[in-house]
Order: sequence, then C-alpha cells, then structure tokens
Amino acid sequence: MYLRTSILGIGLAVAACAAEEPAGPQICSPTAYQTLVGQNIGAVTLPAELPQRIIIPGDDLKPPRDARRLNIFVDEKGWILRVVCG
Repeated sequence: MYLRTSILGIGLAVAACAAEEPAGPQICSPTAYQTLVGQNIGAVTLPAELPQRIIIPGDDLKPPRDARRLNIFVDEKGWILRVVCG
C-alpha cells in the first residue's frame, strides 16, 4: 500500500511540474515591440527568453516559422524598419 501511494504521489508531482507554464512570452506580440521601429538595433535590449531573429537586407528567410519568435527587420545601418512574428 505504501509503495502504491508513493508512486501515485510521484506521478502527481511530475504531472504538476509538466503542467507549469515556462516563464516568458509564449506567443509573439509584435504590437508590444512596435516602439522599437526607428531605433538602432545596437541600442535596444530585448528579454533573453524572447525568441528573436534579426533580419538584414539580403537574408534568405527560410522556414520553419515560429509563432513565438519576433523577427526584427533592420536596414544596412541597423535601424529597425519593422517587427513581425514568425
């Protein structure tokens, strides 16, 4: 009986851990980062947990898309032109 209760308790603890949401953004929200447009990429600090990709002119944008990732389009000098998800 004790072993069964212990195994059940461990199973519930593991399930509780798996159900927890990881910290940080789960879905990209470009509207939250629109204030970046017009700034230089070298002058901004983004959350470390935010999946991000800086795209310079001439970059080949191949799949896979990631709905959580913020794509930051910059010009040749690093000025942010637009931000989108994907």
